[in-house]
Amino acid sequence: MRYLASALISEGVSDDRFLPFLLYRALEEICLTRFEDPVDVDQVTVLRHLQRPPNVPEILGLVEENADTFHLVFVHRDRGANADRVRDEWIAPLIKAWGRSRSERLVPVVPVRETEAWLLADGAALRAALGVQWSDAEMGVPARPKDVEAIADPKIPIGRLARRRGRPIEDFFEEIAESISLDVLRKVPSFDAFEQQTVEALADMGYRRGVT
Repeated sequence: MRYLASALISEGVSDDRFLPFLLYRALEEICLTRFEDPVDVDQVTVLRHLQRPPNVPEILGLVEENADTFHLVFVHRDRGANADRVRDEWIAPLIKAWGRSRSERLVPVVPVRETEAWLLADGAALRAALGVQWSDAEMGVPARPKDVEAIADPKIPIGRLARRRGRPIEDFFEEIAESISLDVLRKVPSFDAFEQQTVEALADMGYRRGVT
């Protein structure tokens, strides 16, 4: 059995309360369904020493401080309203600086607009976590999961839910991450891209692909 350790360097502190649990579930399922090797998947470890989004040198410094501790490093940055700027000023320079010499494999995690868009993909998970019976339309959940990427500012409907619930939405992040349907999320292009890049990273590490 192989052992798989991974880390997350996220954009914001609130993301640390959602993404590690979601990425762990996705990683477990990827290993179980896409590869032949039995894998002991460890929890995703959060790496953070700043209360703001780290820049490329700071990301590399964090990885270097933890050299040879993790096999995969997930690095998260929301795409926001300017996808080209995020690609040119963050994703491309990070991939170039990472290079091929590191033992750790880099997997970018780049939700379109904001991470909150992924929360809006699955109305059932939101209802279960929030303990409400509101309809998808009332919560701002689109009819098709992929359409969350067309929401100009996903923080607005998420903030509205928090106010109606009377608690910070971050209080529910872990429960949402544990219950959100991965099959639903795979219909969201940015999440599907993250999973495909994870599969490629594992294959590059020598994991044997299964029959799909």
